Amino acid sequence: MRQPRKDAAANRERVLDAATELVRREGEKVPMAEIARHAGVGVGTVYRHFATREDLLGALVHRSFGLALTNARAAAAEPGSALEGVRAFLTATLRDRDRFVLPLHGGPLHFDAAIRELQAEVRVALQALLDRGQAEGELRADLLPEDVIVSAALLSRPLPAVDDWDLRAERQIELLLNGLRGYDPPRDEPADA
Repeated sequence: MRQPRKDAAANRERVLDAATELVRREGEKVPMAEIARHAGVGVGTVYRHFATREDLLGALVHRSFGLALTNARAAAAEPGSALEGVRAFLTATLRDRDRFVLPLHGGPLHFDAAIRELQAEVRVALQALLDRGQAEGELRADLLPEDVIVSAALLSRPLPAVDDWDLRAERQIELLLNGLRGYDPPRDEPADA
């Protein structure tokens, strides 16, 4: 398969960037012509890359899951403790929140085989991180990748009327990490030792 020209690839990325911003702000029904204007391209360029609105939305979700996978793999490869890896994933999701167009982030419910595969790979990367932390007794034994994913998605959606969401979210990350730590269940104390 022939690689697209550099200008065509750059136009595609501009369209995706514009669509990400507008879909997040105005919803899935934002006019394609408005996306084209915002990207600085003609509407024909948008349709050349994405024949339908569904194609464009699917590309946004696919790109977002690719970013989530990159963040999950980086977190799993984080040297040091698994807890620091979880922190890295949550912090990266918070950092990249404006780039995500995912169902848990308020985006469209669009799934195809390629997106499902990326979604599964995110869970596999996070599971490897959690397995490491659970084996060391560092993370709760009942912690699942879905728990980390949902927490990250919630942290990436700023609450209305909160001035400094990053500061608030960082505090929530610390509180969450404290709740994820492994713990020894209480032992029965011998009577009158």
